[in-house]
Amino acid sequence: MKLKSIILLSLILIFAGNIFAQKTDPPKAPVKPAEVKTPPAPKLPTVSEILAKYVQALGGRAANEKIKTRSSKGTIEISPMGIKGTVEEYRAAPDKNYSGGNLTGLGQLIESYDGKNAWSSNPVQGTRDKTGQELLQAKLASNFYREINLDKLYSKIEVKGIEKVGDKDAYVVVATPEGIPPETFYFDTVSGLLVRSDSTAITPEGNAEIKTFYDDYRDVDGVKIPFKMRAVLPQFELVTTLTEVINNQPIGDTKFQKPI
Repeated sequence: MKLKSIILLSLILIFAGNIFAQKTDPPKAPVKPAEVKTPPAPKLPTVSEILAKYVQALGGRAANEKIKTRSSKGTIEISPMGIKGTVEEYRAAPDKNYSGGNLTGLGQLIESYDGKNAWSSNPVQGTRDKTGQELLQAKLASNFYREINLDKLYSKIEVKGIEKVGDKDAYVVVATPEGIPPETFYFDTVSGLLVRSDSTAITPEGNAEIKTFYDDYRDVDGVKIPFKMRAVLPQFELVTTLTEVINNQPIGDTKFQKPI
């Protein structure tokens, strides 16, 4: 059954002046209002300038390159369902990543990339390999030095303007990688830090649009890390709060490999 659109027509009220007024002096010509000039839009910085400021805000290239592994633990909450749980992540240079979550009522969920192969495991699908665009996305997300090498990992990057993210002005930067949908980054114009990113998660059930907000940046071994991340999807919100971050702790390769 087709939905019919209803067009509301606005009535124009015509004001009729009284032409029978008493004779007076001829009316004065109306004063033309002063022309209001729109100030020119501020000149936007270049991609290189925005990314350089971001790297510096994170602690600088040298400080970031000193880090070879990172282990993180925290809590997770999914609203409005009220589902809670714990999360842990293990990362190793140049491109290994393991993310695991244990959610009350859902069980354990794992996403991992061992430098070549990507796999996931959950109570619904079991354990499976990722291929195609899913594999490309896992590879990009697992790059250990991704934040300080955005200009090398994306084939096209453009500055689109300035938008508000909460109470902050942010430079809007659209980055397009090879073979997968583009991402939009929002960098605080003052601090230079990333405050939001818009991305498309590629899954077997279809693509999902995600807005992620980054907050509570803390210094860990000279490098800034967001301790709170809020991912907003059409159906729900997922908030991750880190409670522990340890850099340069040895992590064996078996941590990233798919169980046999």
